[in-house]
Amino acid sequence: MNILKNFSVPNLCDAGAKPLNGIKPILETQKIVFGEAITVKTNYNDWGTLIKAISFARGKIIIAEIVGDKKYETAVWGGLASLNAKIKGVKGVVIDGCVRDLEDIRYIKFPVFAKNFCPNAGKPLNLGEINVPLIISGVKINPGDIVVGDCNGVAIIKKEILGEIIENAKQVKHKEQVIRERLLKCYDLKDILGLK
Repeated sequence: MNILKNFSVPNLCDAGAKPLNGIKPILETQKIVFGEAITVKTNYNDWGTLIKAISFARGKIIIAEIVGDKKYETAVWGGLASLNAKIKGVKGVVIDGCVRDLEDIRYIKFPVFAKNFCPNAGKPLNLGEINVPLIISGVKINPGDIVVGDCNGVAIIKKEILGEIIENAKQVKHKEQVIRERLLKCYDLKDILGLK
């Protein structure tokens, strides 16, 4: 799986990975990060389940489906959670909802991806579920699926087709390199691509 560091999220999406549209990195210069998914499904007012998930997520990426009609009005992740996760060896967090404390997240350079941000938080209710199937941006995500994020966004790769996606991504990257070399020789992109 370490070979994923050689690709970008756009490379992987071109190769068949599923993009989570609308989810963006908090760090604008976010480098590639990848790992197996620890899934969380919880209510927009409950950040307690996400805090609990940190204990199970060393070397993995927490990915959360936030439910409820106010999921973009209440933050379920913030600076203290990010610090705890970084110390505990969590590789990153993907939130289909709101996060807060952006300055703290950016200061410690912890990989956080989210749909939005807002200043107010919910409560430590711990009423959600960990390691259950999710649906985010129309993509079904199971525990153990591969989550990949960078400055372009986030994509999901089913574990059983990881090898196929990697082989496809190698071809995508090679094709792009050939095009890049021709562009540097002053060919027009429309001509390289055969556009009339």
